[in-house]
Amino acid sequence: MTDKRQFHRVMLNVKGHLAHNDITIEVMVSDVSLQGIKLLASETELAKLPFDSHEPYTATFKANEDSPSITLHISQLYRHSDSRKDDVSLGCKVERMDVECLSALRRLIALNSMDSGIEEKDLNALIDAVYQAPQ
Repeated sequence: MTDKRQFHRVMLNVKGHLAHNDITIEVMVSDVSLQGIKLLASETELAKLPFDSHEPYTATFKANEDSPSITLHISQLYRHSDSRKDDVSLGCKVERMDVECLSALRRLIALNSMDSGIEEKDLNALIDAVYQAPQ
């Protein structure tokens, strides 16, 4: 099986929040890219959120204490639980983010990549994904 991801992912394992309307739960941000985010949360916490909603959720996190807060408006792509683990894994697509968060996320990805051209590659892939004509 080949990996079709176009964006560089950064492994994080930092605390964050997942919100829907006025309900907020704690999550762990496992990894993030310009296009997606993987979250971990307990089934008990996830039960507080309405996962049948078509409205985007909001994920907020900081890479470390000194970094700016990054807020992503996301939609759930998949939900995976493993009986050997306590947390449920959520794969989410980034639907939108403001310019300040895009800048902070690009910087985070660039700082955690060994590829000096990764920032330009990811930005070009994001532009292609956003402006690609529907088929």
